[in-house]
Amino acid sequence: MLKDISNYIKYRIDRMLNKGLFYQLMLLVFAIIILLLIVSIFIIVFFQYPPKDAFWDSLMQFIDTGNISSVEGNTGVVITFLMVTFVGVCGWGSLIAMINKALQDRINNLSKGNAFIMEKNHAIILGYGEEALTIVEEFIKAKVKTIVILSEHNVDVIRKRVSFIKGYKKTNIIIREGTTSRIENIKLLNISKSSSISIINNDDTESLNILLALKKIVEENEENKIDNKINICVLVHEEDTIEIIKSIENKNFVIHVIYKYEILYKLIAQSIIYTGLSNVYEDLFSNDGNVFYIENDNDFDNWKFEDAASKYFDKGMILLGITKEDRSQILIPNYDYIIKKENRLIILSKNNYDNPIKEYPDIKPNIIKYKNNILLICEEKRYTEIIKEISEYIENNNITMLSYDLIKSQKNKYKFMLEKLKKENTTKIVLISEDNITDVKSINILLIIREIIKKEKLNIAILSLLNSIQKRNLIYSDDVRDFIVSGKLIGMLMAQASISSNILYIFYGLLSRNGKDIIMSPYSDYFNESKSFKDVYFKLLKKKIILIGIKRYNDIILNPNYECMLDNKDEIVIITNYVLEEENEELIF
Repeated sequence: MLKDISNYIKYRIDRMLNKGLFYQLMLLVFAIIILLLIVSIFIIVFFQYPPKDAFWDSLMQFIDTGNISSVEGNTGVVITFLMVTFVGVCGWGSLIAMINKALQDRINNLSKGNAFIMEKNHAIILGYGEEALTIVEEFIKAKVKTIVILSEHNVDVIRKRVSFIKGYKKTNIIIREGTTSRIENIKLLNISKSSSISIINNDDTESLNILLALKKIVEENEENKIDNKINICVLVHEEDTIEIIKSIENKNFVIHVIYKYEILYKLIAQSIIYTGLSNVYEDLFSNDGNVFYIENDNDFDNWKFEDAASKYFDKGMILLGITKEDRSQILIPNYDYIIKKENRLIILSKNNYDNPIKEYPDIKPNIIKYKNNILLICEEKRYTEIIKEISEYIENNNITMLSYDLIKSQKNKYKFMLEKLKKENTTKIVLISEDNITDVKSINILLIIREIIKKEKLNIAILSLLNSIQKRNLIYSDDVRDFIVSGKLIGMLMAQASISSNILYIFYGLLSRNGKDIIMSPYSDYFNESKSFKDVYFKLLKKKIILIGIKRYNDIILNPNYECMLDNKDEIVIITNYVLEEENEELIF
């Protein structure tokens, strides 16, 4: 019987301790009062201590250890108060420990996503990968005030990596740990007040689970008449996932999909034709370079397109064209097109004004026109699929394939690669890697190829696709003829799409052969004499071609000073149809 009572009392105490700090403090105060009452009765009965002072003096000994020096009376009272003082020290220690533990638990709960986010217009990132850090970096450049990251990765690890991003202290970055597809965790992020949601996972299944959870929350908010149109952008790795995502969509739940390898392969394919084009896209994707934006409410009602373009030039901007609706590509109207109030104007604007045009000796530039002898280095099993992905852009080019395993089997890789390059008269090398294991092979071969080009003084451009952003940063080169494509560009594009989803479809149009393309073309194909950038823009506009920048040897400058002079040593960066006119006479002004 006594054992059962004892167990029951222990059980009730344990239950109270598990309820939190308030109940723990109540239990501690109750225990202290009982103890002091027992001590008071003890010293009254055995030492004839004054009843009116017994409890108060016991409390003073418990609170302050220094009061023991003022105790008067027999030895028994002193010993009793010494014991009370010792218990007081333990009691205060227990109180501090309780408060400290409660604070630690609260901090852990906050970091693990167990507290509601009281923010507005915050950008949410669900999941974690190398692209996530790029998105955070681009959000910081775009001056996003608050960024919330929820992932299953350790908070301290993510926080440490974020701390290396330039300017991270200027942005409120909240990092939470928890299951990203759990509805309860997502609700705590206050998604109805967020400006965007970016979903990043290495596993498309997890991304689908997150989308289903988001849709459930949106439906609940609709029932409660809460307006929460959210800009959702998701990164996928498998083409089949796109069809499943489209089945989830409805008019109130719109998802913007970025298929990672489709974008990367299109960048690779276009860059095969035009050396340096990847640098153009890197500039456009980044919030630190030149950026596209759509002006929904323009002040040029009933203006001619060329007149509006002239006004934008005065502001250091380039008018690219118009778009009539969401998810629309760039439309380049006639130069005398009358702009309507409802037209949405697409502008190229500078974020970075440090773009001087360098002068070079007056020598004839070596401009290789569109046909190339390409050496494609990849896993043998991926060759057919890669060719299929990029075939629409390389149909007029000669391609030779080498596998990583074949190169690895050679004893003298330098000699083998040099003979191969000379035998095939290679003008471009493309290395493809889609996983971390192949990244190592690709980097080893890339370093050998760089050494060959440097020692043998070969005029060969290199284009590499690496899976890892971190490895890309280790061997990155500023040379436009040695460009590395990686998930960093995808992270940049996702950040752009999260800030303005319509920009995503502008880029899709530029990366698709069915729409408008960014290409590079010799200046001499259009003009016989030197002209200013502004004059060239308006001359080309009459052919429905938009000039956005120039390439002078290894320098590519977008949106330069409109007074800078162009001549035959330059290539021009333009937006036009993929297939150019064949007869130069019809193009030259």
